[in-house]
Amino acid sequence: MEPLTMFASTVGFIGAFHLLSTTVERISRGKENTTQTTRDDWYCFFKTSDLLGTDAAGSMDTQPTITDDQRLEQRRRQQANRPRLQA
Repeated sequence: MEPLTMFASTVGFIGAFHLLSTTVERISRGKENTTQTTRDDWYCFFKTSDLLGTDAAGSMDTQPTITDDQRLEQRRRQQANRPRLQA
């Protein structure tokens, strides 16, 4: 075999093995444990309080949530305000 063919087949085998193992892991967990947990150390393995301070960690949860209707209304207003082509 040529080296390029061997490399491509190795990468394909590793990718297929990874997809298969991920699928088996998710199936073995079952439906009772489908909630995903968020990690506190998602950014370069620092905690949020180390990056933003201790008082900022609590303020992240108090941000207002935008509903789908409000989001659609904002998008409609932005599209209405954009410049139009005049010929």
